[in-house]
Amino acid sequence: MNEFDLIERYFAPLSMDGLKDDGAVLAVPEGFELAVSSDVLNEGVHFPFGEAPHYIAHKALRVNLSDLASMGAKPLCYQLGLALSSVCDESWLAAFSKALSEDQALFDVKLLGGDTTSTKSGISISITAMGLVPKGEAVKRGGAKDGDVLVLSGSVGNALIGLDILRDDVVSADEAYLLECYRKPTPRVALAETLRANVHAAADISDGLIADAGHIAKASGLACRIDLDAVEFSDAAQAQIDVGRYSALDLMAGGDDYELAMAIAPEKLDDFMSDAALHGIHPQVIGCFEKGSGITVVDGQGQAIAIDKAGWQHF
Repeated sequence: MNEFDLIERYFAPLSMDGLKDDGAVLAVPEGFELAVSSDVLNEGVHFPFGEAPHYIAHKALRVNLSDLASMGAKPLCYQLGLALSSVCDESWLAAFSKALSEDQALFDVKLLGGDTTSTKSGISISITAMGLVPKGEAVKRGGAKDGDVLVLSGSVGNALIGLDILRDDVVSADEAYLLECYRKPTPRVALAETLRANVHAAADISDGLIADAGHIAKASGLACRIDLDAVEFSDAAQAQIDVGRYSALDLMAGGDDYELAMAIAPEKLDDFMSDAALHGIHPQVIGCFEKGSGITVVDGQGQAIAIDKAGWQHF
């Protein structure tokens, strides 16, 4: 099967116009702006060698939609770049495109275009996702205010444990749940409207809670304090903490969670929490933003805890 047959069979059905042209023309409705985000996922770095193609597809699209969610944007479409290795036969492509189709339906997004090529090394996937946001209403990292509370949209650490299960480093009775957290993160696109209405600043937690909360603080010219005792973990993650496999700080720095860290004014908190609950999402207040600089994690007595690692870094 040549490149054009591959595109026609597996990717044209996912697209907005059948992938008939050299490029795409995208009209932005009046009163809206286009939010754009890109991520590259490489085999052996972002997903294990030999990972099932449907899990690769789910993760590749969802991590990009998470970036749009953090900005309060509604997903619209995405560009897909694929560097395919010799293992990517027709059964691989069928499973990969089927998973994309499932997530397109789930998150109301379409393929706009892209490119395919072959590689003699591992699989590489590049996605550029685009979403619509009312003009002037995009939520950015640099908008936090002194006195805002730090809110976390869900729990963290599950993905790190899931990855360690794949590496055979951990055994857990909650294996299926933890693997799902790693392989199929849930982008918080349902919160887009309430983010725009109630949130001063936000970032998705791809690098780790401590690191990404620190990114908001730095962009906003503030300090951020995380209260360790306020951070609640899933039952599965807490079980691993209880047996000493991980510390709370390990899980807060693990990354790949794709929850949202947000800065919210105290007077807006009730409205945000109520809106989130309507979508079955139950955020937690875990700290605050204040004058100063840097990120601090404090214990129950308000004493700073040494942070050996704030989050993931590629270099």
